[in-house]
Amino acid sequence: MNVLELGAAEESYLPETLQLNEHIGVGLTPKLMERNSKLTQRLVVDLNKVQPGEGVDSDELYALGANRFDAIIMANTIDFLTDSREVYR
Repeated sequence: MNVLELGAAEESYLPETLQLNEHIGVGLTPKLMERNSKLTQRLVVDLNKVQPGEGVDSDELYALGANRFDAIIMANTIDFLTDSREVYR
């Protein structure tokens, strides 16, 4: 499985037994993501930096759109977003 985690931090809330080929974390705090040993790649992006009608203002995040993910997850993050609709866009 390949997983994209939006709002990644020090924990991923995935079962310990789940074996992933790729687990890309997108988060705001590099120090917290470094503590998450499950992540195979870390991308620092401010999910609150959005452009109306266009989504998150991040070329790196858009580049991930070319990847195929089996799941995209977000845990304990939506409450911190200023415009969740644009993030989901």
